[in-house]
Amino acid sequence: MDHDRHFMPTSGPMFSRTSPAKSNLATDLAIPLLAQGGWPALTLRNMAREGNVTPQAIAAWFPSVRDMRVAIARTYGERWLRERGHQARRRMRFPHIYQPPPPPAVGVPDGLLPRAVFALLPATWLEEVFDGVWLSVVEASRWDEVISSSVGAVEDGERRLVSELLGGQPGLGRAPLEHDVDLVLATVRGLRAALVAQRGEVTSASAGRTSAM
Repeated sequence: MDHDRHFMPTSGPMFSRTSPAKSNLATDLAIPLLAQGGWPALTLRNMAREGNVTPQAIAAWFPSVRDMRVAIARTYGERWLRERGHQARRRMRFPHIYQPPPPPAVGVPDGLLPRAVFALLPATWLEEVFDGVWLSVVEASRWDEVISSSVGAVEDGERRLVSELLGGQPGLGRAPLEHDVDLVLATVRGLRAALVAQRGEVTSASAGRTSAM
């Protein structure tokens, strides 16, 4: 098998297989499409093919294609932030299990800033895929105000997460400096984009998994 080609799963923490909400159903179908083709791949025809239904069936879920895309952007952003936070907290708590010890940072106890950066970066090919999907949503926010609002809410949540990782909770020490939070965010976002750009090809193994709903 081509080592640069990986198959996209259809279940796991980034999917919501049991929710009847149309936004969750649509997001489950959209993830492989976004992973393979970016935001332009998010069409009724592609969604229908992914779900093994007709385009009319997908269209019946939302008032318009734009409403479908807005719902997917919001739902995916919430999932992405939740899972990214879960993984980062585990890596900060057990750094020697999930990653090599990062180099020490001057002036920061125990290299806290680089530890936070490592904790927030993708550690597997699949995490790179999910980060890539998120970057597609961020790109789409440039020309849609509603999606931009959803992205802004997720980015605010990411900032709070970084503050938490740097000790910004009662009883965990001093509140982190805004400069430290900004530095971690800028580093993570830059490296995240670089890592996503280097990942291999994504192949969907999900076609036909969903019956008419």
